[in-house]
Amino acid sequence: MTGRSRPGPRLVASTGALLTTPLGWVMDAVAEAGFSAIEVLLGHDPETRDPDKVLGFARQAGLDVPVVHGPYMLLLRRVLGTDYVEKTRRSVELARAMGAGLLVAHAPFRWEHAARRWAELQADDEAREHGVRFGMENLFPVAGQTFSSVVTPAQLEAFNHVVFDTSHFGVAGIELFDAWEALAGRVAHRHVSDYLGHGRDSHAPIGTGVLPLEAFLAHVGRSGWVGTVTLELDCRPFLDTRDSLVGFLAGEREKARLLLDGQALPAIAPTAGEPGR
Repeated sequence: MTGRSRPGPRLVASTGALLTTPLGWVMDAVAEAGFSAIEVLLGHDPETRDPDKVLGFARQAGLDVPVVHGPYMLLLRRVLGTDYVEKTRRSVELARAMGAGLLVAHAPFRWEHAARRWAELQADDEAREHGVRFGMENLFPVAGQTFSSVVTPAQLEAFNHVVFDTSHFGVAGIELFDAWEALAGRVAHRHVSDYLGHGRDSHAPIGTGVLPLEAFLAHVGRSGWVGTVTLELDCRPFLDTRDSLVGFLAGEREKARLLLDGQALPAIAPTAGEPGR
């Protein structure tokens, strides 16, 4: 059963951890794992930035593309240009062409004051003209240093549409329930994964880290929130075979669905295809 076929939040898979894998292959695997939608990260591969290619692969796999993630990560710093405003504008245009209703954005660096003002005061209006929401994602300190201008719930409150990332809040030491209480009315989209507690972004499978995801996802499910939820997971341990990847993604989708529906996970529930811990 797909994430779309039940009431409540819609579950989405991400291409982000599979940037070096052919896009059409990724979409087929995601569909086989039971997803009906995918979040496309604009990357070095030209196919991720070609709306015709993206939509062709998506149609063939039976997927929608409700969310596009802009190329804001350090390893993608030159994709669509290095200027924050121009990169965002081009990302919005691609999101519109792919039929996505939301662009996931990262904030400018703390010292990029002009870009930060534009992101706070103009980006949402410009995106709305294209029929796209500008969604600001929370980031986290790196090696104890805060480079991003948007890490805390208070900093996210400057934006109309928030992308709530559980692993990122974990790295930042921000309690999930406190962040949700402060931001729930602004949350347009969520990235869900676990955090292993070692000070680095983990994007670990649900239930393998230190975050209270079982209680948190049940709380969100009870709240009546019905946005999109991307399972933004580190897939690298499951790339030996297609069956391993499909089994991992299907297992994580089922975990998330159960928790959002308020059901407990089985006491011993290793994800299909997951190596022994």
